[in-house]
Amino acid sequence: MGMKNYLSLVIAILPCFLSAEAWSAPKNYSLGVVLVVDQFRADYLMRFEEKFLPPSANGFRNIMKGAYFPLADHGLLQNMTGPGHAGILTGSYPYRNQISINWWFDRKKDSAQYCVQDDESKIIGSSGVVTTAPFGISPKNLNATTVGDELKNIDRPSRVVSIALKDRAAVLMGGKRADEVFWFDDKSCQWVTSEYYMNSLPEFVKKQNSRITPMKNSTFSWGPYQNMKYCSKESTRTPWIPEETFKLALAAVDDLKLGRGKDTDLLLMSLSSHDYLGHNVGPNDENMEKMTLAEDRLIADFFTQLSKKLPNGLKDVFVVLTGDHGAPPSPKSLPKTKIPSENIPEEETPKLIEETMTKEFGKPKGGKWIKAMIEFQVYFNHEALDDAKVSVSKAVAVCRKRLLQERYLDQVWSLDEILQERKIPAGEYGVVADRTLSFRSGDMILVLKPFFYSDSYPLTHMTMYSYDRYVPLVFWGKTFKPGIYRQVAHIVDIAPTLSSTLGVMPPSQSEGRILNEILR
Repeated sequence: MGMKNYLSLVIAILPCFLSAEAWSAPKNYSLGVVLVVDQFRADYLMRFEEKFLPPSANGFRNIMKGAYFPLADHGLLQNMTGPGHAGILTGSYPYRNQISINWWFDRKKDSAQYCVQDDESKIIGSSGVVTTAPFGISPKNLNATTVGDELKNIDRPSRVVSIALKDRAAVLMGGKRADEVFWFDDKSCQWVTSEYYMNSLPEFVKKQNSRITPMKNSTFSWGPYQNMKYCSKESTRTPWIPEETFKLALAAVDDLKLGRGKDTDLLLMSLSSHDYLGHNVGPNDENMEKMTLAEDRLIADFFTQLSKKLPNGLKDVFVVLTGDHGAPPSPKSLPKTKIPSENIPEEETPKLIEETMTKEFGKPKGGKWIKAMIEFQVYFNHEALDDAKVSVSKAVAVCRKRLLQERYLDQVWSLDEILQERKIPAGEYGVVADRTLSFRSGDMILVLKPFFYSDSYPLTHMTMYSYDRYVPLVFWGKTFKPGIYRQVAHIVDIAPTLSSTLGVMPPSQSEGRILNEILR
């Protein structure tokens, strides 16, 4: 073919390649909403779907019209609020982001440490520093960036706002560079933040507090809780706090003009009351259905109001809906003769460990062989071990032999064997242990049998079993292909998928995959 003919052919076919349909990127989203329902089991959307509002109402059923994964896997050894929220927008597992449990024992400080604790970042309320707060809060313990951080890392003018009843939920979704992060302090009955983010609350938050705080002396009733006061522990187990969460979110949309800038803003919310109720009544209780249906109506009302505030309604909005972990059935709901289930007293295991160690090695220096047991992770008294010339591995071996005789324990591991000697447990145990454990984990890791829980609440979630690790996941928006996707997605896939959609780098520790099958 001659050069002239070749150029003629190229010119003829070039419009096909340069057509708007083939080459133009989707119009930018003006606002992204990430909505996490705390302790939202994978089956809740399926179980209650027929009772939800119709799709036209903007509730759960409308969101479910998006790209819906009925099963999304957190895939952790111990699934709970801190690690769950940390993984959603970092796209990383705890061995990298270092949020492996809600609390751990800090060996250097010789005390328990909260996952978002930062004593240098004081809590800020409407009147300034909240003096009743036990410690400050910030994301300094999070060893990763989030999708919101990456938007800011390329100097986009995006705004990132994160709101939740629980501080760890709001902070770990917001990441390092969130503009405004708020959580609820039930003691002072107000929304608060910390000095990490700002030195005083914005006026729109103070306005919400001026309405809420005086309610502290009033009472109301809902479900199993009668004549309770607002801001009481019981009130945080009702739809009242989710309602206030959405009110604050809408106020933030107005005050910060979210969704009306030239780039994508992020509004992150977690509905923590679902978890607080679940801990007390379990997923089979009628009040969990009542709570879920109330959330459906609150979500519908929120998106309806949001659509009226944005120039293009919800056309330029994306939504991600998921949960931070699931929950097991309550022991009282299981037939004990067929499915053994029990709440294990937390003091039972440390006592057994002390007895076993003393019998084998004698009385310990300092009076105790262990410093702490948190979420069935055991932190040994290393001074006592050194004095007795006993290695951690030897201590674990002695304890393992005795502990595995107990009715409620399935596995006993040594952290050193896994992280340093790389003696990874077999099968799925090894997978979840390797991606979850970090230097902040205990010296000895105890794995409960299915349907055995701590007695810290009537019901707890802290295992790798399906009921704790699986949640629903939905992507809703113009760039996502609607449909039900029966393959298991992974929660760490959310961040790289959103990063690809928004045209930014995945977060620094991200290791999930882009869910290409749902992208237009």
